[in-house]
Amino acid sequence: MKNLWLFILTFISTNLFAQSHLVQKNLEVGAIIHINKCKDVSFVSMDIYTKTRYPESGIKIDSITGDGVFENFFDPGDFDVKRLPASYGDHNYKVAALRVFDDKDGSQRRVMICYTQNKRSMIWVEIDKAFELKEIEF
Repeated sequence: MKNLWLFILTFISTNLFAQSHLVQKNLEVGAIIHINKCKDVSFVSMDIYTKTRYPESGIKIDSITGDGVFENFFDPGDFDVKRLPASYGDHNYKVAALRVFDDKDGSQRRVMICYTQNKRSMIWVEIDKAFELKEIEF
């Protein structure tokens, strides 16, 4: 009987230990991320960009590869930007594009763009900061 309890205890502790390790997932275009509930009025690491004026050529984005998001959504035309409101929290969003930017100090910033329900708006996510603040989950 003692051996049975030892086996059960070992089995339970092994499962708990295995669950405590972070599962590594690949973040790629088309993946779904979860934006957690906001603890304030707006998020710290995310902005919402809303297109207000379109170029005559229109916006061409390849939704499968993410090609064209930065070149066609952010460059031509105009847009409004503000911190992502708390109302966008506790929802899932599809990743539209990923990019790494080199900062002047030699560091790098990893950025993710996500689609919203509004075709004129996209969410800009500073990935490392958002993950550190537990604003997003993969």
